[in-house]
Amino acid sequence: MSTPIQRLVEPTRKNPRIVAGLMSGTSADSIDVAICSIVGDGVPGPGRPGATVTLLHYHEAAHEPETRRMVLELDKLNVRTIAELNVRLGAAFAEACAEGLRRAGLAEDELDLVGSHGQTVYHHSSVPGAIKATLQLGDGDVIAERLGVPVVSDFRARDIAAGGEGAPISPYADLVLFGSSAGTRRAVLNLGGIANVTVLDPDPAAVLGFDTGPANSLLDRLARRLTDGRLPCDRDGQIARAGKVDEPLVARLLREDSYLDRRPPKSTGFEMYGDAFVDHAAGLLGRCDADLMATLTEFTARSIAGAFAAFVPPRDEVIAAGGGVRNPALLGRIAALLAPARVRISDELGVPGDAREAMAFAILANEAIHGHATALPSVTGARRAAVLGKLSFPS
Repeated sequence: MSTPIQRLVEPTRKNPRIVAGLMSGTSADSIDVAICSIVGDGVPGPGRPGATVTLLHYHEAAHEPETRRMVLELDKLNVRTIAELNVRLGAAFAEACAEGLRRAGLAEDELDLVGSHGQTVYHHSSVPGAIKATLQLGDGDVIAERLGVPVVSDFRARDIAAGGEGAPISPYADLVLFGSSAGTRRAVLNLGGIANVTVLDPDPAAVLGFDTGPANSLLDRLARRLTDGRLPCDRDGQIARAGKVDEPLVARLLREDSYLDRRPPKSTGFEMYGDAFVDHAAGLLGRCDADLMATLTEFTARSIAGAFAAFVPPRDEVIAAGGGVRNPALLGRIAALLAPARVRISDELGVPGDAREAMAFAILANEAIHGHATALPSVTGARRAAVLGKLSFPS
């Protein structure tokens, strides 16, 4: 009978191995499931093929309404209900993964490993005076018990322990997915709740990355308000396109935002770009309507372009991924502002934009069981590179 340690080592001897990547964004509308086939490990480079990742299946499993309500109203919970939410999310992640395997035509015993980011409910967000801390819920032990495989989770904590920001942590995975650019100077822009950029380089120690500010976090929250919760986002940018940008307000928001001027390494979250920010902007505009959506969309695009201008070396290509690529009002403005760099959608390179973050956690789990450090000090400012993630042994 295999011991848990032997069960952990077994996937490293398999090629390919089946690895599931799981995550839920700050909007908490669904669990993203990426079922991947991975051959090898490490970053591609001269004389080494590195990890080769093939996406077998991707889907989004909607959270139960009560679970989503608890995540979005976390400040109303007590210690007991937060602990219960941790278990509740773990079970939901496990079931979402099991459903992903079924849809991929795989049996559960064909799964070798899970990488689960969980649900972020707090990140220090560079708030002045805040201790660097982060909290992701979705107990990895619950997932391991349900699926019977090793689970790597809680990826941000070790980087923070090593003095880093704890975010962004996807740049290593971006090297694996997009690093072979044949001399093209390339950056990866993820438009999730928060926008983050990875500036790729053949030398992992020279990779840059940081959170630029908001992507969908303000727009999603405003869309829910304007539609009384019927829409989770500004679909196809329709609300923004129906409104008019208030240029003086955009200029004021940019001018007064101290985070945007901070030099990397830096990270942020919905603590800074959430409901309070929307309330502030609505108060300055004097109303909450399509004009506010257009204004916040323009603010978001300009905050991203400003980060590129200030902190990113000139790029030939910017690969855009994440939910924001489905908002043409936002993506169109970003593309115009980043010209002459060419903005491409990650789908063009074989990585569906919606799946990229979940795929990243499959990659990070794969690297963890091979003992590779995936925290990049050049990105997070940590004292040293570290293996990210906590291990839950298989049942």
